[in-house]
Amino acid sequence: MPRPIPMETRDWVELVIADNIDDLLRYFRRRVDQPEDASDLLGYVLLALWENGARVPTSDTEARMWCFGIARNILREHHRHTIKRIALADQLRHHLRDLASPDNAADTTVVAQDRGRMIREAVRSLDDRSKELVTLVHWDGFTIAEAARVLRINESTARTRHARALKRLEKSLRDDLEELASLQSDTAAS
Repeated sequence: MPRPIPMETRDWVELVIADNIDDLLRYFRRRVDQPEDASDLLGYVLLALWENGARVPTSDTEARMWCFGIARNILREHHRHTIKRIALADQLRHHLRDLASPDNAADTTVVAQDRGRMIREAVRSLDDRSKELVTLVHWDGFTIAEAARVLRINESTARTRHARALKRLEKSLRDDLEELASLQSDTAAS
């Protein structure tokens, strides 16, 4: 649990937030594809300000620069996660497209079935809330915002839960697909 912030520090953090919040929100809005991501990212900046209130510089200019430094780091992390999430979603789409491939040679069909089984097992291994969210987004075609409404959860909660679920799936599938590739190369060599 975070340490309580002394009153004078709280007053200063509140002043820094009041002076910079609109500019920080505009900063994010200009740099993200989804407008709702801007408010989520701003929330992370505000959280960082409150958690590190004692470290906020005491001059207006330095405090502003510090806020934007935090915003830049949070935005960089957001873009990194977005790239990973898109790559994993693309892998899932390609895999699902391969399952529907007209090439139905026995070995191709077996490989596709193994991959499909691995993906279904990986998705099933998620907790119920994450599993439903991933299924709605990747198999039913909903956006994360739409899936959040279906599940009656906050959009930012849905995005966070979705990103964490994709990380778990990525790790699980990477291990399983490496094992499958190893088995296939052993089978091809014999």
